[in-house]
Amino acid sequence: MEVGWLYLIPLLPLLGAAFNGLAGRWVPKSWVYTVALVVVLLSFLIGFAGFVQMSGEEGTQFHETVYTWFAVGSLHVDLALSLDRLSGALVLVITGVGFLIHLYSVGYIDEDPGYWRYFAYLNLFVAAMLLLVLGDNLVAMFVGWEGVGLCSYLLIGFWFDDDAKAYAGRKAFIVNRIGDFGFLIGIFILFNATGHVDFAGMRASPLPYAVAMWAAGLLFLGATGKSAQLPLYIWLPDAMAGPTPVSALIHAATMVTAGVYMIARLSFLYVQAPGILALVALIGCLTAFWGAIIGTAQNDIKKVLAYSTVSQLGYMFIGVGVGAFFAGTAHLITHAFFKACLFLGSGAVIHGLHGEQDIAKMGGLKKYMPHTAITFAIATVAITGVLPISGFFSKDEILAQALNTSAFKFLTLTPDPTGPRLGFLGPLIYVLGTVTAGITSFYMWRCYLLTFHGNYRGPEDVHPHESPAVMTLPLWVLAILSVVGVVLVLPIHDFPWSWEHFTDGLFAHARGGAPGEYLPPLVTYGIAVVVAWVGFAGAWTLYKPARNIAGDVAFERATPRLRRALVNKLYVDEIYDVVVVRTVWRGARLLWRVVDAAIIDGLLVNGSAQLVAAIGALGRRFQNGNVQRYAAVTALGVAALVYLLLVRT
Repeated sequence: MEVGWLYLIPLLPLLGAAFNGLAGRWVPKSWVYTVALVVVLLSFLIGFAGFVQMSGEEGTQFHETVYTWFAVGSLHVDLALSLDRLSGALVLVITGVGFLIHLYSVGYIDEDPGYWRYFAYLNLFVAAMLLLVLGDNLVAMFVGWEGVGLCSYLLIGFWFDDDAKAYAGRKAFIVNRIGDFGFLIGIFILFNATGHVDFAGMRASPLPYAVAMWAAGLLFLGATGKSAQLPLYIWLPDAMAGPTPVSALIHAATMVTAGVYMIARLSFLYVQAPGILALVALIGCLTAFWGAIIGTAQNDIKKVLAYSTVSQLGYMFIGVGVGAFFAGTAHLITHAFFKACLFLGSGAVIHGLHGEQDIAKMGGLKKYMPHTAITFAIATVAITGVLPISGFFSKDEILAQALNTSAFKFLTLTPDPTGPRLGFLGPLIYVLGTVTAGITSFYMWRCYLLTFHGNYRGPEDVHPHESPAVMTLPLWVLAILSVVGVVLVLPIHDFPWSWEHFTDGLFAHARGGAPGEYLPPLVTYGIAVVVAWVGFAGAWTLYKPARNIAGDVAFERATPRLRRALVNKLYVDEIYDVVVVRTVWRGARLLWRVVDAAIIDGLLVNGSAQLVAAIGALGRRFQNGNVQRYAAVTALGVAALVYLLLVRT
């Protein structure tokens, strides 16, 4: 259905960014806050009205061609927007959670002199993210994709006068460019094969297997960068250098889920490349486990949540990788609620402790910050997968789909079609994902217990205090959403508001036939409940109020080398520095000193100039104005000609 109002959803935050960026320094502070909040709220209301209207009739989709962007030969690109059930849900998450984070930021950033620049960046990010999810073609999506990357760089390095924070922003920007290069090449391959960049045109154009594999693989490379998967996850933990609301908005609820959204949107492509789907699921599983084990030993409260985000993103990729696109996107939505609540809760703790982020120097904050403690506990229950909160069902649905999938049963380990099958991959992912769920429960309850229970361990001159209402209200809203979000992920297919039922027919189906059933649903639910409680029991044993920080001492004494390695993030940054960064620097220095300075500048440019100068200098010796020398040279020349013409003949 063609409409004329979709453009307002991304345009309003863009106008807010322009106003705050250009005039925010000179207008009253209240104007900046009002504009930043109102434009996001209006986008939410427009998106909500469209979503309600669209969801009333199955299959309804709103579309708007804003204008023809450019046409070159057969390439015709419109700035076109589309609102269906998937993009509509993401619009509500981006603007709804985004509005709460904007509201929270009013209290968090109020004393910072760059508040107007901060809100301009936040509005710009929301506009770019909305374009990413609403774009009706890969080129429009890519503009939003790059836009959120730019805003991530600006917001991570918001306090750019701190070298460490500026470095973190540059690191995020460069790592994302690696993935984005793959994304761009994937677009070129798809256009070359189909002649289209719009989703409808590509969906209607079946692809050869090799083309689908290359395109899907390169687009997935873009997703590994944007959504912090192995091996390009290294930017996300350092991104915690930015303001905490930025971590909540960009690095928990929205931007880092862009890769999951892209794969779900292009499900019709990925089902044609089952080998890449298997790779997506495997990378997601390894990332989930990797992020979880590193998170067990981090003491920076934001770093704990950062590695938790890396791990949870891995679960989402497991979901879409096993062909259960509805399960991966359902976890995307529920994760946005409870992870945003956790990040904002950590921001409230940091605010109440005047900048302290080390959980070893916290403790006993429950009596000083009751609202923060309760909402943080609710979100912790959600992420650890304890009944009956939303995170339990969305995570368990992903693991159940991985266990029972048949998408891999026809794939082989070798090009030989009779070679060993990959049917074992689904159960393997289920087992590793279940172990990761237990580790998740352990480190999240460790974080909660060390922060809010036991005795206060901070400096005596710091008096913890609760945040103002403008910061605690968003915490309560997100905590409530973490609870009621269970409605979306209830495992009842015929329930009208179940996400599986709501998105029925939206995603393509992976090849492989009907899924098997290794374990009945009630058994998998029981395993999930037991695993969550085992993780809690382990955390309580080590970090209960009577022991608290002594648990870390016991952990280190039991496994000192493992503990040290986990504290140092398994030395990944150091390995990257030796293998990648220094190698690139050496290569760059070689190109500079040898290729550029010696060969290009020295031999080709300066060398040719010096040769001409030498020849000119030699010629100047014969052009010095001495008539006698000119006569002598002439005589010699005449004698030489006479000799050649007369004597030699």
